[in-house]
Amino acid sequence: MSGIDIGFCDMSRDFDVNDNMFVKALKKNNIDYHISDNPKVLFYSVFGNRHNIYNGCVKVFYTGEPIAPDFNECDYAIGFDKISFGNRYLRRPLWFPDESIITPLEISDEEALNRKFCNFVYSNDKDGNAVRLRTEFAKKLMKYKHIDCPGKVLNNMKSDLLARENRNWTRSKVEFIADYKFTIAFENSRYNGYTTEKMLNPLSAKSIPIYWGNPEVEDDFNPSAYINANGYENNLDALVEKIIKLDNDDEAYLGMLHANPMNETYDINERDRFDEFISYIVRNSDCVYPKDPLAFKKRMSFEGLSRKEKLQFFLKK
Repeated sequence: MSGIDIGFCDMSRDFDVNDNMFVKALKKNNIDYHISDNPKVLFYSVFGNRHNIYNGCVKVFYTGEPIAPDFNECDYAIGFDKISFGNRYLRRPLWFPDESIITPLEISDEEALNRKFCNFVYSNDKDGNAVRLRTEFAKKLMKYKHIDCPGKVLNNMKSDLLARENRNWTRSKVEFIADYKFTIAFENSRYNGYTTEKMLNPLSAKSIPIYWGNPEVEDDFNPSAYINANGYENNLDALVEKIIKLDNDDEAYLGMLHANPMNETYDINERDRFDEFISYIVRNSDCVYPKDPLAFKKRMSFEGLSRKEKLQFFLKK
């Protein structure tokens, strides 16, 4: 069978080896490939450790989680971090490319202003340093107006749209939050460069996100299009007052609603960079880099390492 052998492992449960952004990039660039258990190029993520059994092939790390790449174990990487590593690293945030925020749901000004107040859709009450913070904030905001909470956390309603068995749960969630002026959009954890669907879903639904998480969020997203809750950790009352003021100022609210969600630096055509990056790797499938246990650590200060890397550093000592 012709074509370059590629493989996948340690991906998320819903990952389709035959239909994903990697094979789409190869098809777009007319690169012949074959999915194999003995690949020349292995794409892997963070949901397991099977990648450790593969040796002698080009290993490409991809993450949709706040975990930095370790070039001691991979040849190339795609992630959130704003790092430079020659032609071996590509920053691709989870939200990029996402055309839904470029072509969001349509809603008239009258409809937008006459929606329900706010929603809080969370079922995770254990993992992440924001769990307690966002719950505390929701309770404070509830003193002003009712907030619908269809998830397990602070649950006060049911919604068929949010049933996990729905085939397209993400789109169903967008349709649900489209009925609200505001959406509480706190990430599970704070990590530079890490912005997830917590921001994307309300922007797609034309619901103003009340966002907390990525400290560098304004590097990618237009601060005029959402409420940035970063920096309000010790003054949630001031954040509540900010939202109350916006809720009662129709002109200001609509101005925020109609603002371009992305910064001027955002270029939807950058998806071509991802496609070319993947194609370049497969075209150079014989280029396996040597793995020096100290090389990557020398290139980054200890303070710049991720929590996972710091833990690995101490375990190896």
